[in-house]
Amino acid sequence: MIKKRKRSPAELAAIKRYYAQRNNVPQQRVEAPYPHFRYYRVSRHPALIVGEQISDSNKPEYRYRKVMHSDKDGRHNNERVFPNPDPRDKEPMYIGTRVRHDSKEKFEPKPLPWIYKKGKKK
Repeated sequence: MIKKRKRSPAELAAIKRYYAQRNNVPQQRVEAPYPHFRYYRVSRHPALIVGEQISDSNKPEYRYRKVMHSDKDGRHNNERVFPNPDPRDKEPMYIGTRVRHDSKEKFEPKPLPWIYKKGKKK
């Protein structure tokens, strides 16, 4: 069994400062032409960003559509995108027809490298 080395309080304080500084650095938001894909942090799934708007409280928001593998979202039919823009996924992608909106902070700052090719509706 290898014995772990104890760290001094000064070393621990330096490590804490390093991680606090690293986690507080905001990433620069990368703008991209619409439509494009970004990860939606709330659902931890990608979303198709179709535009932006200003909310009633004067905060910038993205207008987006949900991305899924199901051909229906409740009673709404989804748009089928084939081939899937995500090269790791072989199943066809479905995009919900309803447009939603949420704050820009709830999306990843960098867009995904996928290209949206409008597919046929199923």
